[in-house]
Amino acid sequence: MTGPFAWLTVCLVAGTVVTMLLIGLAFLPVSDWEVFVPAAALAGGAAVLLAATAVEIMGRRLAQPLRRMVRSIDAGEVGQATLGEFAQQAPVEVAPLLYALQRAQSGQRGALEQLERDRGQIAALFEHLADGVLVLDPDERIVLSNPAAARLLGRTLASGHALSEAVRDAELVELVRAAPSGESAVHLIDMPNGQSGRRGWLQVIATRLPDAARRLVVLQDVTELRRTEAARREFVANVSHELRTPVAALKALVETLEGGALEDDPEVARDFLQRMHIEVDGLANLVNELLDLARAEAGRLELDIEPCLSDDLLRSSVERMRPYAEQMGLDVEVVQNDAGVVVRADARRIGQVLANLLANAVKFTPPGGRIEAGTRAVDGSVEFWVTDSGVGIHADQLARVFERFYKTDPSRTSAGTGLGLAICKHLVLAHRGTIRAESAGEGQGAIFSFRLPREMEPARV
Repeated sequence: MTGPFAWLTVCLVAGTVVTMLLIGLAFLPVSDWEVFVPAAALAGGAAVLLAATAVEIMGRRLAQPLRRMVRSIDAGEVGQATLGEFAQQAPVEVAPLLYALQRAQSGQRGALEQLERDRGQIAALFEHLADGVLVLDPDERIVLSNPAAARLLGRTLASGHALSEAVRDAELVELVRAAPSGESAVHLIDMPNGQSGRRGWLQVIATRLPDAARRLVVLQDVTELRRTEAARREFVANVSHELRTPVAALKALVETLEGGALEDDPEVARDFLQRMHIEVDGLANLVNELLDLARAEAGRLELDIEPCLSDDLLRSSVERMRPYAEQMGLDVEVVQNDAGVVVRADARRIGQVLANLLANAVKFTPPGGRIEAGTRAVDGSVEFWVTDSGVGIHADQLARVFERFYKTDPSRTSAGTGLGLAICKHLVLAHRGTIRAESAGEGQGAIFSFRLPREMEPARV
């Protein structure tokens, strides 16, 4: 028995012996001391044994739960429930301590669980960020990186690698090195975008973290933004070009009439007026097509969707185009038509798509050529197609024929505005359909086709 319990035992025994001696000295005569001293010694010894036994029992009773708790802690088995069990089994002297430990452990466990949840959320956010993130140490070695950074830079980024070795782009490395403390340096760089290796634009934001030792680099893919801006500029330029020609023609015609042609030669004046009428019609058609295209691209195109017979849509469009085709020396025929197939569509808008495709076929097919059209049911949809024996389309141009103002042959710049196929594409997409162009090459004709959802029930006639 050691420690505070041993000292307690010594104090109890000493106190007992001293007390008995004082009593003997005070109340017994000297003649009785010979009897008293052995009795006092015997009583002191008994007191020592009793006190030692009592203290030992009490010490074990108090220390046992603490020892069990220490063994459980060493074994990693102590939890909130275990501390509660210890507190219930422990003496009243030790129970408050265990309950206090239980409360402290509960608060600490809650804080750790919250930290773990926060860490998991931050890790998930870091992994799924669309922007690339790099954290560099003072030696410009990668400490952290997310998958987006590897995707945007087109290479694997391993922790511990130097930025100059991992990126191999001097412009980006110099930008990161020059990043000021507490501020951000922003710069656009042109570099490979993703594993495909195609060129793209990255906006790099580099800054030093508050400790002025580590650097934070954020990579943002602005390729589509740059392309959209370029497309907007190209669109404005194309519209300006398309408007410039008819406006210049109208201005020349008006100035000629004002110069005296109106009174000098009525026949010439009437011819000028007819030309002005043609130019004005062209301008009106261009404006209407631009409005249709703008509504379609903005998703504000109103459609009157209803069940329609696919063969009726096709035949009506072909019959409207037939006189114009025959005037150009062309033969237009419906060669395949799955009768009775119902398609869900806006009949007027799909008629506009078919009219544009047929008109294009007529424009680019030499006299004596043939234009064929048809419909067929394919995999839960109905396919409309128009084929011609015209000038064809080069393979490199097939992917661009549905772009605004795009014309496959610069020598045919006067043939339309270049908006018809773009409008067709957006009208078909508005019907949740698909459209495509095919051609075996220049001089081999072309096939334009699109698919729309259909109803499987037979048509009611």
